[in-house]
Amino acid sequence: MSSIPTPPPPTSSPSPPTTSLLLRDLLCNSERIHHYHHLLLLLPMSSIPPPPPPPPTSSPSPPTMSSLPRDLLCNVLSRLPGISLLRLRPVCREWRNVIDDPGFAAVHATSGIEGPRILLLLRPLPSPAGWTDARLAAPFMMSDELLVTSLPEPVASSWLYGEGVSCHGLLCFDDPRNGGGTHLLNPLTREIALVAGSSVAPREHGYRQRIAFGLDRLTGRYKILRVSLFFGDHAIRGTRAEVLDQGSRSWRDIASVPPRLFLGVPVYAAGSFHFIFVGSGSGNRVIKILSFDLAKEEFVPTPCPEFQNAHLMVLRGALGLVDLSQNESIDVWTMEEEGGGRWTKEYSIPLRVPRVLNTSNRSVEFLGCGGQKMMLRFSGSILSYDPATGEVKYVQRGGASLARAMGSITVSLLSPAKLWNTDKVVLPLTAVMKMSKGGLSLGEKET
Repeated sequence: MSSIPTPPPPTSSPSPPTTSLLLRDLLCNSERIHHYHHLLLLLPMSSIPPPPPPPPTSSPSPPTMSSLPRDLLCNVLSRLPGISLLRLRPVCREWRNVIDDPGFAAVHATSGIEGPRILLLLRPLPSPAGWTDARLAAPFMMSDELLVTSLPEPVASSWLYGEGVSCHGLLCFDDPRNGGGTHLLNPLTREIALVAGSSVAPREHGYRQRIAFGLDRLTGRYKILRVSLFFGDHAIRGTRAEVLDQGSRSWRDIASVPPRLFLGVPVYAAGSFHFIFVGSGSGNRVIKILSFDLAKEEFVPTPCPEFQNAHLMVLRGALGLVDLSQNESIDVWTMEEEGGGRWTKEYSIPLRVPRVLNTSNRSVEFLGCGGQKMMLRFSGSILSYDPATGEVKYVQRGGASLARAMGSITVSLLSPAKLWNTDKVVLPLTAVMKMSKGGLSLGEKET
């Protein structure tokens, strides 16, 4: 066995070995490990140098929205309200492609991010000379409770003459003048599309139509229902029901035909269209409801409380009934989709509030839901009722007497033209309106 080498004799007073020299010798002369092991144990830990730092690398750049995966970008943008998305749309091509995507618009429309607003439609404002000023052609205003807009002629005339029924931010209306067609309008993006022509030729004794637009929850596709009532000798002589499927340009007759009744303006709730009509009950004329199931495509009666004066509404997606039979209040009822159609009174809006309101239900128009509040119109002014506090107050004094109330609408980015694969027209927006105590007023011109 070879002997363990010993260090050379000192020639001068030796200095203690440094940590760096000791480690170097250990690495270069592994056979000396046994000899130096006891010296390593005597070295303080603080004198052992730390390992060398890793080679410098370039610091990573912070993530940006453009670097996000598309599904994550869609998730972020879907949490923003529609008016914000319209402002973000011109930022870059990627954002515009996401916001314009029909799939994204469909998800956003059903996400619940938007609350209901009362849609008020104004006629175009003519100038004193009798022609329509371009700056006044299409004012626009949106708050938490209201969406006020105006459409240029001739769109405004046909819409005001026809009826608008909304679903997921789109309104469907017929232009019955001269055999006009059926249109879809998005009042937020101001896109309008002609989806079908009229299938009913004018009859000798005339006819009346009701039209409704909604989503078939079974197939996930939209449908438009048209009910035509034909008159003769001051009575209804016949009825006809037709359906227009999403993407189709041709109406088709359905087997289920409604009874010969004067049907009111419908609403869409819980996968069905609901019409109100006057029937008999308990010896008096009372309000009744006829519903059309979009999946089954058939008309069925819907039981409801026997009110002498009421109209339909939608409250949080459920079918609602507004009782106008009382003199001291307006009562709002909703029907449970599950549980056999049971009705529950949700709110009672007082009509006699000191220094605010003192009238009867005949002078007040119930508009519907605006945000978390119930909206009323009285003498050209807009009032709100807050169910959380029971407070009734003015939202807008004056300025609303010339506007047509189209009910509650939940705005969306859905494109009527893309849904029906047809041409679109985007109506110009040249002015915005501001809410003020004095009434609805025009704001600064858009750039």
